[in-house]
Parts: sequence; C-alpha cells; structure tokens
Amino acid sequence: MNKVEQKRKVQELLKSDGWGIIQQKMQEEILSAAYQMAENKMLTIDEINFRRGAMFAARRLVELPKNLDMLLDNEILMESSEADLKQ
Repeated sequence: MNKVEQKRKVQELLKSDGWGIIQQKMQEEILSAAYQMAENKMLTIDEINFRRGAMFAARRLVELPKNLDMLLDNEILMESSEADLKQ
C-alpha cells in the first residue's frame, strides 16, 4: 500500500462513526482517571505515575490518526519533491 492509499484509509478512519465512538470513550476514560487522582488522597508516587502514564497513552491514542495523517502528508510531499528533482 502506497502513502496516498494509506492517507485515504486514515482519513476514512477519522470520518467513521466507529472512530468517533472510540474517541469519545477515551476522552471519558481520561477524564475519569483525572477525577480519581484528584479524589483519592492515598496514592503512592508509583500509582500516580502509572495513572499519569495511562492518561498520556490514552491521549496519544486519540491523537494518533491525526498525527499519522500529517506525517503521511509530509511523506507524500517529500516523495513528490524527490520525483520532481529526478526529472
């Protein structure tokens, strides 16, 4: 699969209802984890770091398709520029 096809697939994912559901659920989970950290006073440093890491990972997952879309845009432009230079 070439970069243009990959970009089209990522854009289809971003527009899909399924991705919207996943994104909404992940946002709810991130918010829930933040509330739990704020309400629970007896957390150890390791527990706090674990929860912060989980929230960070969830946020990165939500951002992944948009970041991948931008990365593919850049790669497509680079390939196009390289092809123009060879001609």
